[in-house]
Amino acid sequence: MQADPHSDLEVLSSRKFAERFALKPQMFAWLLGAGTSVAAGIPTGYQMIQEFRAKLFSHLSGISQREIDSADPIWQERIDEHLARHSDLPPKGDPTEYSHAFEALYETPEERRQYISKQVAKGTPSIGHRVLGSLLSSGLTPCVFTTNFDQLPETAATIAGQLLPPEQRANVAAAAIDNAERAERCLKENDWPLIAKLHGDYQSVELKNTTDELKAQDKRLRRVLTEACQRFGLIVAGYSGRDQSVMDALNEVLRSKSPFPAGIYWLCRDTESLLPAVLEFLNNAASIQGVPVRLITGCTFDELASDLADVTSLPSPLIDHIFKASNRPTPSPVQLRVDWARKAPVLRMSALRVFKLPETARRITLKQPARVVDLRQELKRAGVYATIALIDGGVAAFGRDRELLTALQARDPSLAGEIRLDPMSDSWALGLIYDALVRALSRGKPLKHRLGGRGHKLYVSDGKPDPTPEQTARRNTMLAELSNAYGSALTGKPGQIDGRFNEGVLLRLECAEDRWWCAFEPSTFVDLANETLDGEDQEPTELTAMKFQAADWRRERWAQKYNSHWSRIIDAWANILSKPTANGLVAYGLADGEGIDARFEVGTLTAWSRPAHDHHYFDRRTP
Repeated sequence: MQADPHSDLEVLSSRKFAERFALKPQMFAWLLGAGTSVAAGIPTGYQMIQEFRAKLFSHLSGISQREIDSADPIWQERIDEHLARHSDLPPKGDPTEYSHAFEALYETPEERRQYISKQVAKGTPSIGHRVLGSLLSSGLTPCVFTTNFDQLPETAATIAGQLLPPEQRANVAAAAIDNAERAERCLKENDWPLIAKLHGDYQSVELKNTTDELKAQDKRLRRVLTEACQRFGLIVAGYSGRDQSVMDALNEVLRSKSPFPAGIYWLCRDTESLLPAVLEFLNNAASIQGVPVRLITGCTFDELASDLADVTSLPSPLIDHIFKASNRPTPSPVQLRVDWARKAPVLRMSALRVFKLPETARRITLKQPARVVDLRQELKRAGVYATIALIDGGVAAFGRDRELLTALQARDPSLAGEIRLDPMSDSWALGLIYDALVRALSRGKPLKHRLGGRGHKLYVSDGKPDPTPEQTARRNTMLAELSNAYGSALTGKPGQIDGRFNEGVLLRLECAEDRWWCAFEPSTFVDLANETLDGEDQEPTELTAMKFQAADWRRERWAQKYNSHWSRIIDAWANILSKPTANGLVAYGLADGEGIDARFEVGTLTAWSRPAHDHHYFDRRTP
């Protein structure tokens, strides 16, 4: 277990949670959102929003729907810009966007119910539903709450139940808005398992879809949800937190005497994808109420469910049902191609081989527990440059030992030797090495780095305000190849836009073919001026226009860079990134005995690929 490097909340792997869940699965209730039905073939809320927006754009503009490709970014940009000017929809990404767009397109409850009925008809239970249905039918899961209209959990539970002898079968009750008394009975008599449809079933007379409808969340089902969350922990999967009614109910639980006694486990892509309302709820649960809160990242609902089924004790018929229901490919001998590979075409990849990664980091124990964000703030206030990651009982770190102990003295720190790094198994180790690699690649060079949750950036610095002639000469020498490759300035003002641009790369540390690679993607970063971004006198439309202008300027800047130009740019970045300084390619350049540094060995040649066999496709000639 470790803290996400860009959040206060702790992260748990799917396998780690599965082991914890298997000890006592009856301790947990579930809350499912639209994301759990994606693999079953039912569109997500985001996909439906895109469809609604495209149809509304068609109505307003008069353009045929058949001409619109809502998945194309260019069409999306055109749709967004048109709707911002000519519709009453909230801004894109607003939590109420789905309900407003749905109501604008389908005005009556009957039309909305007919639309939902067509969507849920596309679904077939996925492995995630088969696992959940098996847990319900065997009595290992007490209750499932869902905002979805489909009947996938009920269908999966019914199918799983028929595989068990009657005496082993748990009878699953299903309740929606129009039969909430069934859910109340289960709660009152402690008669589980239960599936509760918080927004209704697609066959219900009432469905919660629009903003007004969602505000009037059924009080009876809401009470069942809030009281169940005072008896069980909660696993949340595929739920975005966009409807205020359910979030209000979850926040209401925090005001009770025993909120979420077995903790909250929230499945998400990453912390960057969580809405502010969700982050606020989770942070309040953890910091104010002391509820154990963990994020489960790096997997889908189906992958999480597979891990649960792998370690949870289930009857044999259900194990066979879960893992043998899918048609697995049957291995059969095939005749391999034996033609020699052609020398062309060749695909060049912007990735450098990383021959050596740091194998150990300093272990520092902390008697006073802390969040990683607080520790980073303490290091920053003390002016200490170091890279840290939370581990059990303390931190793993690269940097000067004495400075680290001084900066963290409020936590009663002590050196505890070294800790081995296994980036293949431990995400905290991968994050620690990734952060250190970016610092090592930029150290001693006219480059700056910016660490972010969705990837790290490295870019050409603007230089010192008043450099000496020697500093200017050294900078020009180090950037000469990069300047020649671009054939233009590497930093400056983006046209008439009030801001600055810097040429740079997006960096990733990836493992492919059992080898580590530093992948880099050349990009131009544009930062709008602070007074434009933060000024109270700027209208939202003006800021949006400036962002569009910046995007257009970037596209125009790269439009004429063809393959040969790209090749020179990749060469130049490969050379400057792999070039070591006097101490080698290290993050901090520490002397012996000062602490543990992050040392890397990076190759100078980028990866290449060519076809594994001959094919007539490769004989084409450009006319």
